[in-house]
Amino acid sequence: MNKTTRVYLVGAGPGDSGLITVKGKRCLQRADVVLYDRLCNPALLGDVSPAAEQIYVGKNMGHHALPQEQINALLVEKAGEGKVVVRLKGGDPFVFGRGGEEIDTLAEAGIPFEVVPGVTAGFAAGAYAGIPLTHRDFTTSVTLVTGHVNTRKNAQRDIDWPALGRGHGTLVFYMGLTNIATICDELIRHGRAADTPMAVVSHASTPQQRTLIATLADAPQQVAQQGVTSPAVILVGDVVTLHERLDWFQRRLTPEATSAQPQPKASATTPQDDSARTNILIFTGNGKGKSTAAFGMALRAVGHGQRVRILQFMKNDPDVGELAALERLGVPLEQCGLGFVPKPEHPLYAAHRDAAEHGLARAEAAIFSGNHDLIILDEVCGSVARGLLDEHKVVDVLRRAPAPLTLVLTGRHAGPALIDLADTVSEIQPVKHAFEQGIPARKGVEF
Repeated sequence: MNKTTRVYLVGAGPGDSGLITVKGKRCLQRADVVLYDRLCNPALLGDVSPAAEQIYVGKNMGHHALPQEQINALLVEKAGEGKVVVRLKGGDPFVFGRGGEEIDTLAEAGIPFEVVPGVTAGFAAGAYAGIPLTHRDFTTSVTLVTGHVNTRKNAQRDIDWPALGRGHGTLVFYMGLTNIATICDELIRHGRAADTPMAVVSHASTPQQRTLIATLADAPQQVAQQGVTSPAVILVGDVVTLHERLDWFQRRLTPEATSAQPQPKASATTPQDDSARTNILIFTGNGKGKSTAAFGMALRAVGHGQRVRILQFMKNDPDVGELAALERLGVPLEQCGLGFVPKPEHPLYAAHRDAAEHGLARAEAAIFSGNHDLIILDEVCGSVARGLLDEHKVVDVLRRAPAPLTLVLTGRHAGPALIDLADTVSEIQPVKHAFEQGIPARKGVEF
């Protein structure tokens, strides 16, 4: 192990990539290996060297890319290779982030480490929703609580509900959306008034932030009716009443949300400079040639000296001609799939979904890096059609793409939201195919 070997546990902040610390950003820039979570803003990966190894270790309810024990072992393994390792964790590493377990493993293995704090989601949710967690006119205390209550065995396990019910300070529940009914019931049962104000802040500090204001009595019903989604933070206490007056972030978003809607296309008689805007093209349909058309566009862009990046969803085949050709042209092509996608009930389907979500995170990082003129998301439409990706999440990434940039999407069954957002959509339909005549796939044609 050399003198530079070190593991940095870096807090990525709650969602807004600008909330990472200066030191955290510097750690990413010098990292040889980055292990990052699902809730880390993918734009932060734009600071990572292209030569660095990036490993997705995200966790979602019901399935994990890697179990925690394997993450711990991977940190030890990579540091043991003499590398600078960054463990990038959403929010703050030591606030419900299992950072303590990770550095305990490192300490036991004798590996040097440092912890770089981050803005924890609870604090960001309060700040971005205009809800001060402490206020001299309301309360001088705040309590952070895990929302992962065990409803099947004993709802009181690990949570001191009587103490929370008796207190008057602000309560901040992390990861509690699925258990919100239990949380509200327990707080009321142990002394909190049913009309105590509650805020549920989802996707805090991002353009997708939504704040639901309710009470302990009606919050579960309101959450269900309005379709609030994770990640979400639950704030309980009288300070929630300040939201209506102090909600600066949503007011700032309002004009942006309006301008983010698809704009009317210019008429044929109205000249428009496309070089200063984001241009989205889709090749879809059941015919052959969708990816081929996109690769042809990449070739044309390279000929004009443009910077091209290609990410392939669902595909995982090293023996294809485009990989070798693009390598010679200096165009990076990253395969983000696992190959043939099984039916949703298949045990491996979740792994394919994780791979697609990882690919979307990589695509978002590329889009916001400022390092490319043309980005191709090959088979992303097919990934949406097969349920591997949420169409609205893909649309959100594309809608926020900075100009000038050209984005090319391919794949069967392009959804209506993607088609509505795009500037150009071409549908390729089959007339006849060599396969029907018993002609096998040929190098240079099919692959």
